[in-house]
Amino acid sequence: MKKKRIDTKFDYRILSRKNLLFMKFVIIILVVTCLSARANVFSQRMIVNIDLQDVSLNQLFKELSKQTRCDFLYNHTLLKTKGSLNIKASNKPLEQLLGEILPGFGLEYFLDDNVVIIRECSKSTDEKKSLTINGRVTDEQKNPLPGVTIIVKGLKVGTSTDVNGKFKIYIPGVEECTLFFSFIGMETQEVKYSGKDSLHVVMKESSEQLEEVIVNTGYERIDPRKTTSAIQSIKAEDIVVSGLTSIDQMLEGHVPGMIFMQNTGQIGATPRLRIRGTSTVLGSQEPLWVIDGIVQENPVDVDPQQINDLDFVNLLGNAITGLNPEDISQIDILKDASATALYGAKAANGVIVITTKKGKQGPPTLSYSLSGSFMRRPHYSDNSVYMMNSKERIDFSRELIEKRVTYPQVTSWMGYEKPLRNYWSGLISFEEMQKEVGYYESVNTDWFDILMQNSFSHKHTLSLSGGSSALRYYVSAGFADTRGNIKGEENKQYTANINLTANYQRISIRFGFNGNVMKKKYTPNDVEVPKYAYETTRALPAYNEDGSLWFYSKDTGYAYRDYNIINDVNNTSQDIRSSGLTVTASLDYQFNEALKASFTASYSTNNTTQEIWHGENSFYAEILRRPQYNGTDKNGMPFGGELQYQNTERYAYTVRGQINFNKTIDAEQKHLITSSIGGEVSSNQYFGLDQTFRGYLKERGKKMAGTDLSEYPYFEEWKGSDPKALGVWTDKLTNMASTFATFSYTYNNLYTLNANVRLDASNRFGSRANEKLAPIWSVSARWNIKDDLLPYTKWISSIALRGSFGYQGNMLDTESAKLVLTRGGLDPNFEEYESYVSSYPNPNLKWEKTESYNLTLDFSLFKGRINGNFTYFYKNTKNAFLSKTISAINGVNNWVVNQGTLKNQGLEGSLSLTIIDSKSRNANGFRWTMSPNIGQIFNKVSGNSKDQTLTNEITYSGFLDGSVEIQGRPLNSFYSYKFYGLNASNGLPMFYGSDRYQYVGNQKVDLLKKYQELSPSEVFTDVMEYSGTRVPTLQGGVQNSLSWRRFSVSLNLTYSFGSKIRLLKMYPNVNSDFNTIAPQPTDNVRKEFLSRWRQPGDELHTNVPGIVSSSEFTSTLNTWMWWYSLKNTNGESIKFAGNIWDMYDNSNLRTVSGDFVKIQSLSIRYNFPDDICKQLRIKSAYIGFTGTNLHTFCNKKLKGQDPATQDGIAPTINMSLRPTYSFNLNVSF
Repeated sequence: MKKKRIDTKFDYRILSRKNLLFMKFVIIILVVTCLSARANVFSQRMIVNIDLQDVSLNQLFKELSKQTRCDFLYNHTLLKTKGSLNIKASNKPLEQLLGEILPGFGLEYFLDDNVVIIRECSKSTDEKKSLTINGRVTDEQKNPLPGVTIIVKGLKVGTSTDVNGKFKIYIPGVEECTLFFSFIGMETQEVKYSGKDSLHVVMKESSEQLEEVIVNTGYERIDPRKTTSAIQSIKAEDIVVSGLTSIDQMLEGHVPGMIFMQNTGQIGATPRLRIRGTSTVLGSQEPLWVIDGIVQENPVDVDPQQINDLDFVNLLGNAITGLNPEDISQIDILKDASATALYGAKAANGVIVITTKKGKQGPPTLSYSLSGSFMRRPHYSDNSVYMMNSKERIDFSRELIEKRVTYPQVTSWMGYEKPLRNYWSGLISFEEMQKEVGYYESVNTDWFDILMQNSFSHKHTLSLSGGSSALRYYVSAGFADTRGNIKGEENKQYTANINLTANYQRISIRFGFNGNVMKKKYTPNDVEVPKYAYETTRALPAYNEDGSLWFYSKDTGYAYRDYNIINDVNNTSQDIRSSGLTVTASLDYQFNEALKASFTASYSTNNTTQEIWHGENSFYAEILRRPQYNGTDKNGMPFGGELQYQNTERYAYTVRGQINFNKTIDAEQKHLITSSIGGEVSSNQYFGLDQTFRGYLKERGKKMAGTDLSEYPYFEEWKGSDPKALGVWTDKLTNMASTFATFSYTYNNLYTLNANVRLDASNRFGSRANEKLAPIWSVSARWNIKDDLLPYTKWISSIALRGSFGYQGNMLDTESAKLVLTRGGLDPNFEEYESYVSSYPNPNLKWEKTESYNLTLDFSLFKGRINGNFTYFYKNTKNAFLSKTISAINGVNNWVVNQGTLKNQGLEGSLSLTIIDSKSRNANGFRWTMSPNIGQIFNKVSGNSKDQTLTNEITYSGFLDGSVEIQGRPLNSFYSYKFYGLNASNGLPMFYGSDRYQYVGNQKVDLLKKYQELSPSEVFTDVMEYSGTRVPTLQGGVQNSLSWRRFSVSLNLTYSFGSKIRLLKMYPNVNSDFNTIAPQPTDNVRKEFLSRWRQPGDELHTNVPGIVSSSEFTSTLNTWMWWYSLKNTNGESIKFAGNIWDMYDNSNLRTVSGDFVKIQSLSIRYNFPDDICKQLRIKSAYIGFTGTNLHTFCNKKLKGQDPATQDGIAPTINMSLRPTYSFNLNVSF
């Protein structure tokens, strides 16, 4: 016998090459594992890697002794009779390896500390037989299933089925065993083998399991165990709730790293989504939408700058507006460069892939879904309406008069001012005045009741699905009637969806159809219904005593016209009609087990028409006509009203072909290669017409009034000078040709390497050869740590590390290397055709390029009771597009250059916790799961400008509203004036810079001399302070799901932190032209004025300025301010404010946190028992009740101002998100 003694020591140096942060985590895991391990852990740590051909047992034991540092004791003579063997093992415990090899040679082993003793088997063991099992695996239709994983229970022995579904497995030293059969999309089978000649295993399809485990990128379907990219998959049924109409609204709080912003509660409005920050300034910042592998474009070509505007309300819709959420099966959010690379230049802002429902094998199932929703209108009793009632408003006017405040040129005398004026004029007695004042104090007109309504909406979806392995189908039809809180607002939507899948031998054919028709009705934006209800005094009556409309005079800018908001609503409209269809067909051909060819073709079209009508009796028409409607000088618009007509047609096609390769290239099934290569051609074209008709008679058969232009020179001038009078046609074509390739290698399900590349060429890119083609590429990797390092740590179900690096790109399709002209009509003065510069030549414009880094740790603990992942990402955009002001002599005022750098980095985390689960043991038990997630994003812009700003022409207003890009600050950063308090003698607000001389410590500083040496941006950042960003930096949600018996409850909380907002303005009515602070008698005032400064000493407990006399107010106006015409030594204007009232509304005093936590939805559902369903002759049914936008917890200083929809910077008042209560019913036959 030979004996070696070598110390056993695990080599931890393999960890030194890994990321330091993750290394710390692994060390903690190992320490905890070691502390909880049993006595046999020592042997399990003896991991061997061996690959020997035709070796004796003696040679094998020598090699094992070297690797494990154990001593082997055995009889050399005995081993000489056992022959040789071939052996290959990777990361296998020593005991397991010996247990698999020795019984076949009639040997057994014993382990004593570091000594392994080899001897002949006892008689009972030697008589055991080894098993060789043959078999075949098929589905329920007897089709063979290739690639099914087969594992022997209790052993790490396994194999997989071949292309015909057949398998063969050798198991030494046993007479019977249990086999596990698993396959993606199928239910796992456990089969006990006890001596049959062969096995035939039939696997049943599990659609639910398929949806859980497949990641869909649009180009590939990936097993998440091999996913290397940053992709989050969400099952639609987990987020679809009644009361929300589109899937983008339903994503709120479910996607870490995605910022969700909804700036209005108006029905049909599209939210803004930002995935991992903002990677462009001038390009579109919205993610790319993909449905069933086909890229979707917006139905209307809206300027990206308008879409990016945080104050813009988009009612036209986005790329998925016509999609019924009931038809969606899964949503995959692609975040990093590795995930989005295959979509090329379009995917710089991330990709959202939607997979629609497909038919399931089985008998036909007819399902009907109904939901009815009630949405509560705003009330004056709501905290969000912090405005005075009639009596409070009359008292405010009374104090204005007592302080001898001069009124502006009053357009309508009413309220306290009207009877007082009549009394002073001798028209009424004092008693009559008091009576009238009392009337106005008690009017309390409820504008929200008059202009708005509690609305009821309903939605219906009917679907049919079923099929066999040869043909599966899903067909649905839907109708939704959604009514808004503003009277007359309504959205109607009709949808149809068809998905067919046919399989024949090696061929698979899929056909998809999606069609939709939408009809939307709104009140035009210029009527501003929410703003009117909010800002109009309640002392103003809406009707006369006889029920007729009560009109008052309103300023048109050059005259006064009679006005009543109800009349305006009745004589205006905004109608949007849209239709769209998408047809997709694909063909797959399976050459063999490894090679498959795919061909996909898709065609889509949209037609969107918007008509904004102002009737001849509307206030808008009064402005155009100038005199009263019954006057004689009707030169602006002689007859009828105005119709603004916009029509957009979109036509697009996509053709894609690719070859996919997927094969395990060795007998032991350890080396898996997956790759694809393909090409794609796509085209997207918009045809548009924008035309304005004046003299339109909607109520007279939609006719046009005939007009003699010679009698109305102003009208004739408009028709000749405004291009829209004759119609502006647009034709925008984008063609793109692309090639792409992917490669992925997986070793033993432990390590996966991936690379993606795509090359785009388009007619919208630059002219230089090196800029025409855009290479987008990425590399990524995955390490399954659990199987590699911790295979026997039972409380860790899985743990893996993912990392990626790649480039994303972006190019503005509005820029061209050549001069682009817009051809106009005939100039009547010169009798020549006109042309306008649409795009200035920009041949040197380069691509925006974004470096993207991603590192993710995935884990599952305690048999899946705790699942989650944590991610760090970093994105660096170079050559960012910025707009620079240039001389108008070039024909344009702005020019795009590559001068910016954008950096986005952040952390993401999500967990899925099973807190209580007795339901797994008892169907009537209780289960509580919680899924919190969080995403934090830090954004910063920088550039090569010497100044603080990256824009060469700035004003102080850009600092106040966040529209200026400032170096070292996030996009949408804004500044505020520094409030010092109220003047003790007169209650006027004081600010840094409001007086020329300021004290900095004990030193008196002359700001005039100081600022003359500074640039405008330096002055603005000195007189103001940085307040924050309008965009949240941290968002997330917490989803709770509780189920007991047949009841289930779902509670979703969302939160948003990091943004700052302004309180609504206190002095929007300051009119410096008439030297007064007094609002018009028709305007309402915020309740904050109830706590205004009234006398010296009040400044100690209030920050609301007092009412000052006209002379005191005059000193606060523009022309009296020392900075009014201030310029620096370069001759640049450095005026930094309008007046102190403007400074007050935009001060740090009026800037508060926009953080909030919202009860986004609460749902209760009851599933009918099977016996009741049988009695009703239905398969299944459930009813439910849901509440959405139930309550928002936010800063008390907001006084109910909705932080989500009203940031105080927008010039208008938007509808707040309204609480909605829904009932839903689902029945399947």
